[in-house]
Amino acid sequence: MRKIILLCMIGLALCAEGRNIDISVVDRPAAEVFRMIVEQTDYNFVYSSELLKNLRLTIDAKDKPLKKVLSDIFHDTDIAYKIKGKNIILSRKKAQKKLSRPKKESRPEIIRTDTTTVLPELEVVSRTEAPPVETVEIGARKISGAEIKNIPSLFGENDVIKALQMQPGIAAGTEGFAGMNVHGGEHDENLYMLDNVPIYQVNHFAGLFSAFNTDIINYIDFYKTSMPAKYDGRLSSFMDVRLRNGLYEHHGGSARLGLTSGAFNIAGPIGSRTSYLIGLRRSWYDILTIPILAIVNSKQDEKIRAGYAFGDFNAKIYHSFSPDVNGFVSAYYGNDYLRSGSEEKFTANDYGWFESDKYNLDWGNIVVQAGLDWRINEDITSEFTAAYTRYFSTMKHDDVTHDISTESVDVSQSLIKTDNNISDLIFRGDFIWRPDDMSRIKFGAGYTRHSFLPERTSRSQIFNDTDIYRRDSTYTYGANELNAYIEYGRDISDKLQADMGLHASLFDIDGDTRHGISPRVSLSYRPVGNVAVKAAYSHTVQYVHQLAQTYLSLPTDQWIPVCGRFKPQSADKVAIGAYWGTDGGNYTVSAEAYLKSMHNLLDYRDEYYLRPPLDIWNDRLTSGNGSAKGIDFKIEKVYGKITGHIAYSLAWADRTFKEKNGGRTYPARFDNRHTVNIAISWKASDKVQLNAAWTGHSGNRFTLLSQVWEGPDFDGYTDNVPLRADINNYRLPFYHRLDLSCNVRNRHGYWSFGLYNAYCHMNTVGIRLGHKKVYKETSTGVSTKSIPVFQKIKLLPIIPSISYTWEF
Repeated sequence: MRKIILLCMIGLALCAEGRNIDISVVDRPAAEVFRMIVEQTDYNFVYSSELLKNLRLTIDAKDKPLKKVLSDIFHDTDIAYKIKGKNIILSRKKAQKKLSRPKKESRPEIIRTDTTTVLPELEVVSRTEAPPVETVEIGARKISGAEIKNIPSLFGENDVIKALQMQPGIAAGTEGFAGMNVHGGEHDENLYMLDNVPIYQVNHFAGLFSAFNTDIINYIDFYKTSMPAKYDGRLSSFMDVRLRNGLYEHHGGSARLGLTSGAFNIAGPIGSRTSYLIGLRRSWYDILTIPILAIVNSKQDEKIRAGYAFGDFNAKIYHSFSPDVNGFVSAYYGNDYLRSGSEEKFTANDYGWFESDKYNLDWGNIVVQAGLDWRINEDITSEFTAAYTRYFSTMKHDDVTHDISTESVDVSQSLIKTDNNISDLIFRGDFIWRPDDMSRIKFGAGYTRHSFLPERTSRSQIFNDTDIYRRDSTYTYGANELNAYIEYGRDISDKLQADMGLHASLFDIDGDTRHGISPRVSLSYRPVGNVAVKAAYSHTVQYVHQLAQTYLSLPTDQWIPVCGRFKPQSADKVAIGAYWGTDGGNYTVSAEAYLKSMHNLLDYRDEYYLRPPLDIWNDRLTSGNGSAKGIDFKIEKVYGKITGHIAYSLAWADRTFKEKNGGRTYPARFDNRHTVNIAISWKASDKVQLNAAWTGHSGNRFTLLSQVWEGPDFDGYTDNVPLRADINNYRLPFYHRLDLSCNVRNRHGYWSFGLYNAYCHMNTVGIRLGHKKVYKETSTGVSTKSIPVFQKIKLLPIIPSISYTWEF
């Protein structure tokens, strides 16, 4: 018999023997039931896929210990369980007498046993989600924190978004940065949430690192095609990062030290019903640059000032009021700061001067929330959330000059400060109702109070005793958003499943109200047990938009509401998919095709730059449409010592704006025609795991100014002025990169070694227009002429990383 071992991955980090389990299912697949238990415990399931073949379970447990639940599950089966460490190992007993299951043709008989036979050559692999053949959604993923850590990353910093970049249909953006363009969308069309609360800035250092601390992540839910009715407000995708809860039986955690950053997290009990979780992370870049700057500044009169660091803090307290009511409070704070500039002084006899030119940039997120999970009765559960989320950035430029003479000292100072922020106050309630074993109804409503400050600039000019202060007239703009949704899912038969939903929203700003109605439909048909065919339609509406002048995620990018003559952005998407999986779900193959149309997209007009106040936005922006289409293929191996996937995407994406590119349609920046992603993990032994990830895709689009106007010749110098060209008229060379990592475990933790861009292929990320001097001899001497040339921009070579994580 072929043995394939399944480990359902760790769920909420609670000690299962310290917290009881609530579960009620009727005639559900055993693997699905185990996943429910995983999400409530800190235990894994280890078993042979053949052991659970065609096994379906019925159980009703309310506030019961883990051992009692397991005993009830396997009471009338031939399966025995043994808890070893944090693993629940399942095995088959030797035959003693036959015990029939409830009569049903598709279910074989089960053998009742007394003694246990241990499965040989156990292999442990992580898996938290149901196989795609069993679900109704298209393009949905549940990814565990352990899976994220298996993806090699830049500087050894595991990254949620970079892990998602390996999935088909997702363009990675600029090399090394945590951008995400899903099915032809823009980076601001993705809704990022932390425990059900939106976060507007999800990157550190222009997207080089993610704002999510992967050491304390339980799992993430990601949707790119079949959108649950619960979510709206973005056009392309929805991602909810769920943090672990604390431990109930003991204190434990980890500390990680790397070359460029470190992290610390700890969890434990507070009494018998309360637990806590704390996570800290900080980079060392500011410390590492101190000796470098000291060496540079010792060799020159001008003193260079530079420094960067990021840090984030998570805290969560979870309390069980009763078996049916649990609550939590949590906080998140993430901050980046960037310092640059110079100082220079000069003295000679009775005269001298001093000049200081400083730039300071600070940005970050704040999230504070309280949540309540209430099991109203056997059929209805609810989740209530109250939260405050804020994104902020502040940029300062301080230029100070001292002119010193024997008679006086003149001091002049120019200070420019720019603020940009967005805040949300959120209240929402979500419900799940199971009226019968075949149906599920999800519904809820929410209210959000938005506060926008796209940009406010103040200027201070000081000369000796004279002080002139000016500030833009921009003020904070408030908006109110209401939404409600309902979703009905039903297992119509053993072969047919359906989910239908509707999301309705209202958005009011300055007395101008806009509305959106977003229907959603997903269907799944299984002609045979391991084959499924799916279809889906979704409509999404977006009321806020981020204006960016670069392709990086910068703190100066501005979030603005839809207002004035502009309509809310919207998208319609249809998709079909075909899925096949082996018995036990070890191998899965999928193909998903989609067609997406986007309406009322916002962008800068040609040759315009956004300057507040709000009343000139209409003059700076333009509205247009977009389209995207493609097909995503994926082959995945889930269990065994070697796991991983191969993904291929064929895609097209374009934009059409009346006041951009002369009204002509042009390709989107990340219109990557072909994309291949390969990710492999090999558990070489109980102590060593090797990971590799290769990505290759057609080059990003780039606007290449291929013609210049040559000005008149003045004393051998000519000025070459670039002429306007079609937007994104040039495709950069094919991009490809291999990343490697190795985790080596010892008694107290594990070492992590990594190589980013292992074969050191310097990929082209842009083209710049430079100049080359050409010398020519003439009868009167040597003439010089400057001619324009194109130069490739390349960023990242091979980058090694090393870190050690101590677990306690």
